[in-house]
Formats: sequence, C-alpha cells, structure tokens
Amino acid sequence: MLLGIGAYSFPPDSGPCLAGTFYLDVATGRLDWSEEVFQIHGYTPGEVVPTLELLMAHKHPEDRGPIRRLIADLCARGGQQAIFHRVIDSHGREHHVFTAAEACGDSGNVTGLRGFTVDVSRAVDAASRHAAAEAIRGTYASRELIEQAKGVLMGLLGVTAVEAFGILSSRSQNSNVKLATVAAQLVEAAVKGDARATLCDWGELPGQLDSAGHDPAGRLDRAG
Repeated sequence: MLLGIGAYSFPPDSGPCLAGTFYLDVATGRLDWSEEVFQIHGYTPGEVVPTLELLMAHKHPEDRGPIRRLIADLCARGGQQAIFHRVIDSHGREHHVFTAAEACGDSGNVTGLRGFTVDVSRAVDAASRHAAAEAIRGTYASRELIEQAKGVLMGLLGVTAVEAFGILSSRSQNSNVKLATVAAQLVEAAVKGDARATLCDWGELPGQLDSAGHDPAGRLDRAG
C-alpha cells in the first residue's frame, strides 16, 4: 500500500481534507491506494481490492467520460495531467476531488500511472457557504439602499412608497442597470446634494431645473 500525503486545510477554517496517493498498473488494471484514497472511496484498507473497474464505478456518471479520456491519453502519449471530478463513495456520498497523475515506464512504454487525489469537498462546501453568506449580506445591503432611495424620492417628489419603487424600477429597466445600482446612484447623489439634478436627468421632475439644479418655477416645492 502506498503512503499518503496527509491532509490539508483551505480555507483554514474548513477542516482537514484527505489527500492520498495511488498507482495504476496499466497491464493488469490493478491499483495501489494509500489509506486516504481508500477513505475517500468509503473503504478501509484491505476491505476491497482496488481496480480500474472499481475506480470507474465510483466516479460520478457525468465525469466518467473525461476520466477515461485522460487515462487513455496518458497511456498513449505519457506526460502529466490533472482533473477536478466527483467520487461517489460506498455510502452514496458525493466527494469533490482533485486528481493529478503522471505516466511512468521505460523506453517510451507507459506501464503505469501514479499520482495523488485530494478530497476538496470541505473546501468547496466552505466556499459555497461563504458565497451564500456574501449573497445574503448583499441582498440586505441592496434592500437598505433601495429603501433609502425610495425615501429620497418620497421627500423630493411627494410620492408614495409604492410610486417611489415604481420610479426606481422604471429607471432600472429603461437604463438596463440593476435596481440596487440605480438606488445607490440616487442615494450617492443625495449625499452630495445632487439628487434633484439626478432626477432631472431621469426625467422625473415636474419642472425644469436651472444649471444649479434649482426649480425656478417652484413646482417641486408645491409637489412636496
């Protein structure tokens, strides 16, 4: 049995990820697995005899074609290759793994493939959770901006909350810009004192503004 290469952790808080080595005898289809590779496939060392047939049976159906092509290419041309794929272990659990392999032999004849496999499932899960958390935070931040922008519109135009949201939505559709971005633009303009000029550019003011962003006719004041 081959020696493993231990475990790694990335991100640091994702916990240890199994990493092990393997060797495939091209002529016989027999495999040597380190203890970690057995574990990745849901076995204990000695529980099964690893073979190429067993290996392929544990690959996700969608990944079997690319893996077969990788093995065939290494056997035909030599060199090194790597692939991300999925393993379905003996308990039916799906693992995301990274495998790197190189051809080995003599006189130009490939007699075996050796390499390592790293179970990156925990890192993938941690990254997914982080992305989900960021998306949730982004959603709440967007809602807050939209509410602020609605407040600006309600204050300047004397419209209701529903009407203010309609103005933002129309601007988003007409300019092909995300609603949160439109809201952020208006809020930023309001902070700078340019909200009325921005609304004039949007065509939402009831009167024309002068170059200073004022409403000479006073229609905004009456609207408020």
